[in-house]
Parts: sequence; C-alpha cells; structure tokens
Amino acid sequence: MAEPLSQSSWELIRAVATELPGASLNSARFGYADITCRSDWFGFPDYLELLVDSDKQHLDVRSQSLIGFYDLGVNRRRVELLRSRLIERGIAIN
Repeated sequence: MAEPLSQSSWELIRAVATELPGASLNSARFGYADITCRSDWFGFPDYLELLVDSDKQHLDVRSQSLIGFYDLGVNRRRVELLRSRLIERGIAIN
C-alpha cells in the first residue's frame, strides 16, 4: 500500500472492492472484508477476502471459486482489476 492503513483508506479499499462486478459485502471490520462475487455466467459464487497485514502496509487478497475445479481465470482477473483500481486511486503502488 502507498501508506499505512487509516480508516479513510480502508473505507476506500472496501468501496472499491464492493464496486467489482457481482460483488456483495458479507461482513467487514477494520482491516478485513468478506465479499461474495457472483459470475456473469450462471451466477456462480466466489469468495473474495481482503486482509490488511499487522504492519498496516500490505493487503492480502484471496479470491476463490466455491464451485468446480477451474474458473477460466475469473478470480485472477478479479484480483488484477481490484489491484489496478486501487493503484488508480493512489491506495496501492505498482
């Protein structure tokens, strides 16, 4: 992250993540968010989790399919989209 996590930067991260296609927030607290993303095709659910490390400088992201063995790269593209949007907003660094 470009700077240590603050309440305002966390709110922006959470907002950007929930703006992703098919995203809905399940639960969140400062530094952690649990989001379900539904695919455009058939509405398959995927987990998206965000966790800020204890140093408040690194954001761990996990996107996982709930159904099936292969997702055709959907989760990777979702994480890359999140990353690029956070870079555009000055939250993450390249």
